[in-house]
Amino acid sequence: MATALEVVKQVYDRFAEGDLDGFLTLCSEDIEWVVNGPSALEKCQAFHGISGVRKFLELLGNTWEFNSFKPQKFFVDDMTVIVLGEETGAYKASGKPFQNRWAHVFEVQEERIVNFREFLCHWMAEQQPPAMSW
Repeated sequence: MATALEVVKQVYDRFAEGDLDGFLTLCSEDIEWVVNGPSALEKCQAFHGISGVRKFLELLGNTWEFNSFKPQKFFVDDMTVIVLGEETGAYKASGKPFQNRWAHVFEVQEERIVNFREFLCHWMAEQQPPAMSW
């Protein structure tokens, strides 16, 4: 049986590989997927169930092009995994660059993600995040 950390690392691996169907197999049927961040970003909302997560992934793929996506630190408390990370890329429509730092909180039950929370800090174009070491 996979640990919560192993399940979460599989989520990131499948996302990085572009294996969205494999990604979705790691989600429970009634998953709650919530992205907290600037309301101007369409992805910052609540999504429910596999169809909701699929909508989130399609929305992400249609609007953002990633240059990097880096989970940096993992913290585990039983079946909860918190991941700190960062990503860079550009908006597909405008080509404007972005940088994000985030905290992801996963709750895992029976080798499936049942809850996901993202807390997003977002910088656009010439805006720069403060310097930080991981």
